[in-house]
Amino acid sequence: MEDPKSLVSSEKSTGSSSSVLGTIQGLPYRTNQITDSFNSVLAMIQGLHNHHHDHHRSNRTNPSSPQFPSKQPKYWPVFGPPDEDLISSLPDSLLQEILCFLPIEDAIKTSFLSRRWRSLWTQMPTLSFTRECFASKHAKRAAFVNETLARFIGPKIKNFLINFKFDEFMDASLDEWVLFATSHHVEKLSLLLDGGFLYAPFAECKPYSLPQFLYVNFSLNVLILRQCVVSPTSQVSWPSLKVLSINYSRLDTEAIEYVLSGSPNLQKLKLHNCGGVNRISSMSLEVLVVDAIYEPHEKNELVTQISCPNLQSLSLSGYMYRRTFRLMHASSLSKANLSFVMTIDKKDKYDCKKHRSILRDLLEKLCHVEELTVGTWCLQVLSIWEIKGISSPLSKRHCLVLETEICEWDIPGIVNLLHSSPYLNKLVINLNYCDNSKFEFDQTFFDSYEFDGVEFLASANWIFKCFLQSLEDIELTGFQSSSWGSEFLVRFMRFLLNNTKVLKKVTIYEQGGTLLESWQFSGPNMNPELESAKRNQILLILSSGFLLNANIPDLNSFKDFLL
Repeated sequence: MEDPKSLVSSEKSTGSSSSVLGTIQGLPYRTNQITDSFNSVLAMIQGLHNHHHDHHRSNRTNPSSPQFPSKQPKYWPVFGPPDEDLISSLPDSLLQEILCFLPIEDAIKTSFLSRRWRSLWTQMPTLSFTRECFASKHAKRAAFVNETLARFIGPKIKNFLINFKFDEFMDASLDEWVLFATSHHVEKLSLLLDGGFLYAPFAECKPYSLPQFLYVNFSLNVLILRQCVVSPTSQVSWPSLKVLSINYSRLDTEAIEYVLSGSPNLQKLKLHNCGGVNRISSMSLEVLVVDAIYEPHEKNELVTQISCPNLQSLSLSGYMYRRTFRLMHASSLSKANLSFVMTIDKKDKYDCKKHRSILRDLLEKLCHVEELTVGTWCLQVLSIWEIKGISSPLSKRHCLVLETEICEWDIPGIVNLLHSSPYLNKLVINLNYCDNSKFEFDQTFFDSYEFDGVEFLASANWIFKCFLQSLEDIELTGFQSSSWGSEFLVRFMRFLLNNTKVLKKVTIYEQGGTLLESWQFSGPNMNPELESAKRNQILLILSSGFLLNANIPDLNSFKDFLL
């Protein structure tokens, strides 16, 4: 790696400003490419430049052509006359925004282009120092960051990112970098540190503790942390903070209470794999995401109370080890996601009664939400309810999202939810492969219930006819014709298609979000033969993978299978 001082030194350049564009495109980048965003901007400018030159040449060679008038227009487009160097006409602020798309090392190298570019990088609104930018060791990385910050003369930083593997000797340097960012009124601060294994962060070294001066800041809008210790010793003051994301970090109830009470305008909070939080209380919070909590040393069951009266969206996802949630005040919720998995140790016996009580309490508190997302684990707990004749709390939901691949043990849980959703307008099935049941439920648990999915669907047919009175829209996402199309997906969709009374639309999306097929239905007024043809086409597409492995040789046999 070149010496940092040589990268930021001022060197005379005799080239004209018209050569800047070509010079940028020919820079010897270490990664041999510029980001797509930067390339697209340059391509746009180059294309406009070529268009003006072609236009000018056509006027000279064919002045009488009506398509190319001989007179020059009175006013040229915003990029100026054709002989002008277009990139030089851009203001410094726009060029600095373009430089933000480059790795920091390459942005600094543009200072060699001309006098115009010599100090442009020193006022970039974004400074990103990531491990991908460097091939050097930690000590040289720190020296490069220090030298770069010493050359920076901009009055303000919008976005400041540090993404390194953390070592203890970097502690003092990190404090200085954070102080530099805050003294320049940083709006978005990201400290993404690595130092251990996924579920054992901090295993390799002592974690980085946020400096106490950071807890008083009036410019921060977004704060993203990974593998940091959040432990304020006094009150927090973040009046401008709107988004807070804490990942693989150490927290406790007192720390999060300090943070939330000192962030009166906080709108979104994400906690990913952060243990120790027993209460989340905020008057301003609108979006709360809790994704995985792993506390391997905790022997007792812990409960997190959520009291956020203005909360509009709640997501509880990932693996939850010995952690449950209790909604205290969440009357404004309109969207909820229950795709979490309650994990247990192999030595522990699965307690169906306890988990059933936890899930029922959550569903009762969420009966007013308009959109509910449920994952495989919750569906299989609900399946036990259905088999035992226990119904879900009646709800007002209009949209139900199922995060599952539709296996045999999902079906009773889905029926249970649909039966408690009399106002359901839209059903979304995200065909995500999930292996949770094999991890959380041992086979002896399943064997204790006599259950056959095919027989259950046949006996549950009358239930569908009772409650599918308002379902208008069915959407399947993540479909793969080569592997999906299981027997139970096909059978379940057959029941839906045959028993929904006001169905208007069915849509299938492939993995990646590409639209595969979409069908429109016109209800009772549709030609019965045309309606039947559309339904059969849907089932044929969904069963494309299943037919190859189900000993169903032809279409007539497939029809018999469906019947």
